[in-house]
Amino acid sequence: MVAFNRRIRTNNAGHLMTPTQMQALSHLDRSGPLSARALADFEQVAPQTIARTVCTLESNGMVTRSVDPKDARSQLISITDAGVETLAADRARRSEWLAVALEERCTDAERELLFIAGGLLARLADVPCPRPTGSRS
Repeated sequence: MVAFNRRIRTNNAGHLMTPTQMQALSHLDRSGPLSARALADFEQVAPQTIARTVCTLESNGMVTRSVDPKDARSQLISITDAGVETLAADRARRSEWLAVALEERCTDAERELLFIAGGLLARLADVPCPRPTGSRS
């Protein structure tokens, strides 16, 4: 799994956005507008990390901030049309790479097994990780 993740990251070389930025965009695309705190919690990163990520995404036109209608003191972060297009292009590029790799390197039975395993991994990815003892919430 580590080697596969490394390959995915190296396939991102030359791309203008970091994996963290792509993950944040993906989360906003799936979840809709979120506060910076909620996005940091979902991504399991420090608020300062998400603040830098959001600033970069905003300066690149990938996200916007708006006043939270439920709390005027807070802001919501939303993905823009440009962010959706960038995310779709990235997903298409990765899907194309994976389809070619699976076709060239795997048997039909192996591809079926990977399809099943992918569903299991997706379910596991939704299980929240416990916070370390003594960490702030």
